[in-house]
Amino acid sequence: MSALPWQQDIERDVAERLAADRLAHALLVTGPPGWGERTLASRLALRVLGLDPDLDAEQLAHPDLRWIRPDGAVIGVDTIRELAEFAQGTPQAGRRKAAVLQDAHAMNRNAANALLKTLEEPPPGTHLLLVTAMPGRLPATVRSRCQRLSIRPDAAAAARWLAAAVQGADLESHTFEQGGAPVAIAEAVVDGATPLEPLLAAALSGGNIVTLAGALAEPDLAGVIGRWLRYVAGLLAGQIRMGQLANTPPRELARFADELVWVRGQLLASNSVNARLMAERLLVLWRSLANA
Repeated sequence: MSALPWQQDIERDVAERLAADRLAHALLVTGPPGWGERTLASRLALRVLGLDPDLDAEQLAHPDLRWIRPDGAVIGVDTIRELAEFAQGTPQAGRRKAAVLQDAHAMNRNAANALLKTLEEPPPGTHLLLVTAMPGRLPATVRSRCQRLSIRPDAAAAARWLAAAVQGADLESHTFEQGGAPVAIAEAVVDGATPLEPLLAAALSGGNIVTLAGALAEPDLAGVIGRWLRYVAGLLAGQIRMGQLANTPPRELARFADELVWVRGQLLASNSVNARLMAERLLVLWRSLANA
């Protein structure tokens, strides 16, 4: 993974601390969603191990590296116990070990409590990188035991990087839906993601709810809802218009925004939520706004 220009100061600082053997054993990598927190974590983990930071740490098979991501919406206690065993072991290929917890906020309470034991008594040579765009969902006891590495958005640097990364692509709809986050925009373009606006317009115009719900629910309804909220916020602020909702009272739009936030919270907190049924419910409510 190539370095992102707005992260270079963080990488330089970590490299200096590593060289002086002063790098904290627990790092909290955070920043606005879509600004490359996963990229930074990968590059830092590889630097800890003395490997090429342009590789993808998650895809690398290495005895001194672990990459942990949620199982659905949750990181459970058994996963953290396995991580603790890894942390206690002796490095096999070098001087240090590294473990990355992607979306660390997904740890349930038991998992976070289990992690505390490792954070309070860090094994020599082991560095844990907790990655999250929602640090407020981590217990304060976990946050306080980590050195925080905060990604700072740089709009000018991001625009230059994005222009080079996705040359010639139509970025307008993706830029709005992703809140200007460059890595998220680039990923949407490369993945051929369908902009959300045509699906929302189809729902308002009488499109088949079941079919549209299927398109929204896969693969990540929580992410779709984040984009949907930007449209609702734009309508409330008068920044965008949708003909069918021209006469919808702001209080109804605000009530629908609250519903989006609630559903997203359920999806992020549990593996038992039926995303397709939730998408159908939201689309029915969305269509009803045209008659509010």
